[in-house]
Formats: sequence, structure tokens, C-alpha cells
Amino acid sequence: MSRDRLVPAGSVPMELVPDSARRVRLLDPHTVNQIAAGEVVERPASVVKELVENALDAGASRIEVDLEDSGRTLIRVADDGCGMTPEDAVAALQRHATSKISSAEDLLGVSTLGFRGEALPSIASVSRLTLSTATEDGARTVLRVEGGRTLEPGAAAGPRGTEVTVRDLFFNTPARLKFLKTDSTELAACLEVLSRLAIGYPGVAFAVTHRGQTAFRTTGSGDRLQAIADVWGRDLARALAEVDCEVAGIRVTGFVSPPHVTRPTRAYQYLY
Repeated sequence: MSRDRLVPAGSVPMELVPDSARRVRLLDPHTVNQIAAGEVVERPASVVKELVENALDAGASRIEVDLEDSGRTLIRVADDGCGMTPEDAVAALQRHATSKISSAEDLLGVSTLGFRGEALPSIASVSRLTLSTATEDGARTVLRVEGGRTLEPGAAAGPRGTEVTVRDLFFNTPARLKFLKTDSTELAACLEVLSRLAIGYPGVAFAVTHRGQTAFRTTGSGDRLQAIADVWGRDLARALAEVDCEVAGIRVTGFVSPPHVTRPTRAYQYLY
């Protein structure tokens, strides 16, 4: 058998590969973030999910989400959570920088929605991101990143909490824009993410707008049925039957629909 037949189709024999191409090298931070962004940021809904989950992990009692063009041109998430110090804000824009775990052992008891520390730098690498945050009312730290390039930091007055503004998603990776669906589909995906979180956290008040129009608001009263009514409407909420049972130390609570209230898809089936 000839040597040529041992070479897989489409590959190049090693003796023909230049030595420079065989070397193992560390990728630069920008390339690393671009690769990570491909895993974390698939569409505007991915950005919404990561930012709102960060707000919930920060202990927010109120979260505002503003969208423009289904999140393509603007995603703004503002919360009244614990906020970050200037040092923590700078660190949060680095990969694998997180306040949620400190060692591998912590993974056994993770109680937060996220812990990898990849979301913010990944989002910042494919957008124009502004992070404004403070741990108390007064002066806020303002950091801006454009396509992974950190700009001059600034300051502004504002309340305790964090606001992240993401503009022009995928402006520097136009090929990624081609994979986005229609505006209505992308908006529906964003609202699906927000609906799940709003119903899952009835003690947090959500205010969601698109192009200045209110999509939904929740009271944050802690009443889950009220949250369902705020998101899906009072008529549907009134038709639901409450479930609360415990078997062998496992308790299940929630709401189910009677036979006459049905949907053609699984869109309204939320499990937590």
C-alpha cells in the first residue's frame, strides 16, 4: 500500500505542513473572547438571559429591560441589586472573573444562575457595551467596551445597582447577523426568556419594553399567580388550578390548566 493512501481525504501530509503552522501558541485575548462569544451569545435572547440572570444573582428587586429592533440595536438591563465597586467592575469584564465561586469545591453547592464569568466579556467582544454600576447611591463607575476594546473609563451620578447597555450586537461580526431570524422571531425569543424569569421570580418586579412600548410588567409582590397574570393575562391565570403535594419528602407546587384550556405547543410549559 502506498504512503499516499494513508493520508485522509482532504488533509495535508505532515511533511508538507510548515513548521510555523505546527507550533502550539496561546491565542490573544480578543480571539479567545470571540470564540467564547460564539458559545455564549447566539442571538439577542442570549444576551438578555445572561444580563437578567446577573441582575437576579445580584439580589435585584426590580429589573428594567429595554429593547430596540428585537435587541439587534439595543438591549438595556438595569437593576437595583448590590452593584459593583470600581475594581470589581473592571474585573467583571475579564474572562473567568466571577463573584459566585472561588474554587472547584464551590461547584458542588452553586446556588446562583451563573458562575463561569464569561458572559460580560463575551458580549462586549461582539457589541458596543456600557457598564454603569455602584454599590450605593451617588457616583457610578462607567466602563465602555467596543468590540472587545476597552475605552477610557468614566463616571456618572446614579442610584445603587447596575445598568448594562448593549448596542449594535454583532456589528464587528457581520456573518453572525446572517443567522438571526426575523425581528418578530427574535423578539419572541427575548420575551420567552423574560417571561420564564419573571414567573420564576415573582418577588422581583420586571418592566419590559420594546421600542418604548410596554411588553409586560410584573408587580414583584411574590404571588406567583399574580406574576402569571401579569405575563400571560388575567383570563388564563383565572383558569389555572393550583397544585401543591408532597410525596416521600419531595414537594411539587405550581399551576396546571384544566382540559378546556390547551395550547398547540409546549410554549407555556415552564418547569423550575
